[in-house]
Amino acid sequence: MGKKKTNRIYLIICGIAFIVMVIVLMSEGVDNILNALSQLNPLFLLMAVGCMLIYWFGEAAGLHLAAKSLDEKTTFRTSLLVTMIGQYFNCITPFASGGQPMQIYTYFKRGMSLGSAMTALLSRFIVYQFTLTLYSVVFLIFKLSMFTEGELKPLTFLVIAGFVINTAVIVLLFMLAFFRKATTKLAHGVIALLGKIKLIKHPEDKREYIDKELDQYYENFLFIKSRPVMVLKMFLITVVQLLVYFSITYVIYRGFGMEETDFFTIIACQAFVLMISGFVPLPGAMGAAEGSYAAFFKGIFGDYYTGVSTFIWRFLTFYLPILIGIIINLRMAKSGVDLSNAEQNLAEEEK
Repeated sequence: MGKKKTNRIYLIICGIAFIVMVIVLMSEGVDNILNALSQLNPLFLLMAVGCMLIYWFGEAAGLHLAAKSLDEKTTFRTSLLVTMIGQYFNCITPFASGGQPMQIYTYFKRGMSLGSAMTALLSRFIVYQFTLTLYSVVFLIFKLSMFTEGELKPLTFLVIAGFVINTAVIVLLFMLAFFRKATTKLAHGVIALLGKIKLIKHPEDKREYIDKELDQYYENFLFIKSRPVMVLKMFLITVVQLLVYFSITYVIYRGFGMEETDFFTIIACQAFVLMISGFVPLPGAMGAAEGSYAAFFKGIFGDYYTGVSTFIWRFLTFYLPILIGIIINLRMAKSGVDLSNAEQNLAEEEK
């Protein structure tokens, strides 16, 4: 199945999920939904939209720091375009796996070399993942005990599992950088084992591919190590960016005129939702994101506002970037840049 057709299927699935979410929401009664929405202060809704804009601009600013240091001609406008393309493809692919190839290809089509584009994206990913892991540690230390009893107790395991997976990713990234020989030997051993039990063919070719990828990663990491000031700036931007993202639900909460629950508790709940949904192998963690959000925030919003707040949050953080991404994708296609074949084109350029 071609990449273009696969992405189209994922997009259709996202559309169906949106319709299902609306139907579920309306099952609570149209009058109740309209009454609940009428209680929402429009100013706070605009503030929630503003939080998403800040999140996107923060992502673009962090990425642009790396891109600019690698290619002086790169503009912030290009980095913002690359960011929104990444947001779109991350939303419609499992494990948010589709964004980076499209982002690399977009930078390449805007004049940046493939090596520089890959290094910029890797730098951004490492700093983002490291910052997210730090946030997770803080929330687990100070707030997990609040959710280990009562109705939320079954979710504790999922939160911890999500944290372990996020932490494993950043540990692996640093192992690849600082223990190059050990990780290479480990990779060769795994390939040899898989070859013996006939799970992979041509293990020699796989070893050669892995060696090439590890060498490229190591060279990219040397760039990161050589730019401590840039990394610190990216880290600080990401701290603010994630804090603003976690605050969206708090803004919605205050928009309904409620103030019983403190800010830190709400952003901790939001972080736990992200931990759970991060390892669900569906585009946008559909189902898991909405379900865990409703579970964590039912006791905060109450039955009357939980459904509406879930819809608003999900629309802003998931469906809005998809809508914007579709517009960008169509405009780029008209200008002759077909992102649906980005990975194939990248592979041809690397040969």
